[in-house]
Amino acid sequence: MLKVGLILYSVRAEMEKDPIGTVEKVAGLGYKNIEVCNHNAINDPGCGFNVDAQTLKGTFDKFGSKVISAHVFPFEKSDMQAVIAYNQALGNHRIVNPMGKFSTYDDLMRQCEDFNKWGKICHENGMTYLYHNHDHEYKTFGGKAILDIIAENTDPDYLSFELDTFWTMRAAVNPVDQMKKMGSRIKLIHQKDFAWDSMAPLNTIGLTAEEREMSGEVGMDGNSSYAQKGGRMSQESIDEARRIRNTAFTEIGTGIMHIQEIIDAANAYTDAKYIILEQDYTRMESQLASVEKSMEAFRKFTGISWDAE
Repeated sequence: MLKVGLILYSVRAEMEKDPIGTVEKVAGLGYKNIEVCNHNAINDPGCGFNVDAQTLKGTFDKFGSKVISAHVFPFEKSDMQAVIAYNQALGNHRIVNPMGKFSTYDDLMRQCEDFNKWGKICHENGMTYLYHNHDHEYKTFGGKAILDIIAENTDPDYLSFELDTFWTMRAAVNPVDQMKKMGSRIKLIHQKDFAWDSMAPLNTIGLTAEEREMSGEVGMDGNSSYAQKGGRMSQESIDEARRIRNTAFTEIGTGIMHIQEIIDAANAYTDAKYIILEQDYTRMESQLASVEKSMEAFRKFTGISWDAE
């Protein structure tokens, strides 16, 4: 049975203003399993908001909640030992690389070597290292998806996967089929939902072999302005997202995704322990109101538990 969690990216604007107060509110809503989201790893090996591990852990402890995973971006430019030490102090044993940037097949092979190297470091420190996909990992080299190539060219002891079912679906791949394919390599599930009235198209990378084949670069790494600015976007990017891109997202359990089928498949085919709710954008009055609505909507599904680890 999957335990339900929440990634703090869903409340990042609130975290920016008041990280401890936001953590208390999220835990107070009843979210027991928390994935922290550090997109400021160049400057901060912790949760991204300059909060020491003991303070963060102590705050969650008061509500019976705990950190079960951590997104760390850009992992390759972080102080990896400091990242590991921080998460060990939290009692967390899962480190997630939330995004990669890919160009050529040779570059992809080099990154697979890096994933093995970084995963080995995590493994030797009692941590599980995972890669989290977006839609661009379903672009192809010679007809084979980047995500599948990564899985085939990395050691299962050193790299696991956090499957984002929303981005998988938007890349015109059935999340259930992907879970059957990747099986026990999947240790965590990310769940968003797609709005029925979205202005953005459902499919992001096309259907034909020609449309899906790689040409140029996709993704983002530690050299991006986003990473250099500690996870902050330019106002121009924000405005464009508000106009079209953010209309694709809705509170989880209120959209058109076949979430019960995803839960059933995760329980049947993967080694995932958690299904982690993530809200990229909301039309509601606040991000906290959004994650509360997602919690209410998500309670209708079966095969899940809201208990702590």
